[in-house]
Amino acid sequence: MSAYKFLSPWYIVGFTDGEGCFAILITKHKTKKTGRDANLCFEIELRADDKPVLELIQKRLDCGRIVELNYERYGWKPHVKFVVRKQSDIFYKIIPFFKKFPLIGKKGKDFELFCQAAEIFKKKNHLTEEGINQLLKIREFMNNRRPMFG
Repeated sequence: MSAYKFLSPWYIVGFTDGEGCFAILITKHKTKKTGRDANLCFEIELRADDKPVLELIQKRLDCGRIVELNYERYGWKPHVKFVVRKQSDIFYKIIPFFKKFPLIGKKGKDFELFCQAAEIFKKKNHLTEEGINQLLKIREFMNNRRPMFG
């Protein structure tokens, strides 16, 4: 039987607490009515020599892709990133997984905000100026932007 069948969900939770990121991406877009495009993204980045770990996580979650990153210009070793951007995978695989197996570190707060953002996407409000502004407000408190004791 494949190793990923035995990969504990708590192992993935631990990796996500340490190396994962829940993000709201907002970029300029010439053809969108609001002039901006919004997407949800989940990712875990590791050094390239740990790629087999990300492959197991990808198989266990049954979604996403693995991207190779070259940080040579910074003098860093190569990295790999497990990325999930497909909205249906975010809604039906990533969010249910982390609701069933909750994060226990500070990423848990990011996940809660990520879920709030997902509701905006489900209602298609991310296609409106008001929705984009709501997403920007939520994003203010995510990841490194969150106050240390908040």
